Formats: sequence, C-alpha cells, structure tokens
Amino acid sequence: MRPPTETTFDVLNQNSVDNDWNGIGTVLAKDQSVNMPQTPNGTVIFAYANQATRNNQGQLAISSGGSEPLFPTVPFGANQPSILMNNWHANNLSVTNISAADDTPIWIAAYGPGIPGQFPLPLSVGATLPLSTTQSAQGNALPQFMQLAMRSQSSDLTIFGLIGGPTDEQGDNGHVFALNASENTGPGTGNPPPDGYTATTTGNNYAYQFNWGSSTVYVVNLSPVAPAQATVTLTKL
Repeated sequence: MRPPTETTFDVLNQNSVDNDWNGIGTVLAKDQSVNMPQTPNGTVIFAYANQATRNNQGQLAISSGGSEPLFPTVPFGANQPSILMNNWHANNLSVTNISAADDTPIWIAAYGPGIPGQFPLPLSVGATLPLSTTQSAQGNALPQFMQLAMRSQSSDLTIFGLIGGPTDEQGDNGHVFALNASENTGPGTGNPPPDGYTATTTGNNYAYQFNWGSSTVYVVNLSPVAPAQATVTLTKL
C-alpha cells in the first residue's frame, strides 16, 4: 500500500481547466485545477475565497516544482479572501480544488510583477489611475517618503495588493488592504489584521506611507467580485 501522502498527491492536476494560467481571478469547481507554467522570482500574492452557497468547508492543494504541496482550508462565509504570500522562485504553480463536497466552488487569483500574461498599467507619481478588478499598475518610487492612496468608488468590498520595498523575515515584500471591510484593523487601530493583510478599513479609502528608495512599486485591484471600481494615487511626501 502506498503512503497516504502519495495517494493525496495523485489528485493534483487531474482535471486542468487552464494549463497556461496567468493568475487572473478564476473559479475552480471541485477537482478542477489550473497551472501557471512559470512564476516570477519574487513575491506573489495568492488570494482565495469559498463561494459555496451552503456551509461547505473548502480545501485547496497548491504545489510548485518538486516541493510538498500546501493544503489550506478555505472557510465558508469569510468576510474577505484569504491571503497567501510566497516566492515560488520561477517554478510552476499548480492549484487544485480538493474540497470534499461537490458544490464548493473556490475563487483563486495570483498577482505579482513579472507574471507572464499580466500587463500592468504605468503608475506615475502624482497621477490618479483607475483600476478595475484584475487590473494592475507598476511604477517607480522616489528615494524619499511616498504615499499610495487607495480608493473604492463604491460600497463593495475592494481588495488592493501592493508589492515593493525590502522583504520581511519570510522573504516577502507584499501588503494587502481591504476597503469597505467589516472592521478596522492594522496600524493605529489596536486590532490585528487578518492573516496576510496589512490593514482593513470600513471606509472606502486608505493611505499607506513608505520609504523604499528608488524601487519598483506594483499595485493590483484583486477584488473577488466585479465590478469593484477603484483608483490609486502615488504621491511624494
């Protein structure tokens, strides 16, 4: 008899719906999978959310290269997507919905600078740029304190991902913000943000200050439901 881990791994990539996935948000039914042939050698923000209409717990299998897969649970009824940040070091990325119940669709998305098939808009200092769901933008910070102002143009949950600056102890340099969220968390609130998030706010705008030197700034509207119209403004302070 084979070890249980080998039996578990056999379910991966058996029903691929996209073997050239570019990370743009998509929904996987039970046992469906996608494969990104090559990730960038840098931080990728991976987001996922359970879209079941009944109380079904979901589960994903996330594999890359020859490493052991990750098996995150995907809770039903979460207020916002779960976030995983990782650097898969230019290996492939495969994601499979291995939920137990049939009617457990899971929305997934993966964003970051350098992902093939993603085409960020130019992000200029001092200009306000509209970003629809799935759109990203990329520019350069100046060697001084900067501010990225993020604004939702509706009352819909709006999720922004930001990548840039030095990496943390896990090797990540990503930040995620939720606007029109259910509570205020993060810096200055006294409430810790959900795992993977930098801050959440019940308001429709959030300003984040940083000093990353002359480095790349990448921002994306990774909201799980379209339309989530939003704008970003990068300014110097």
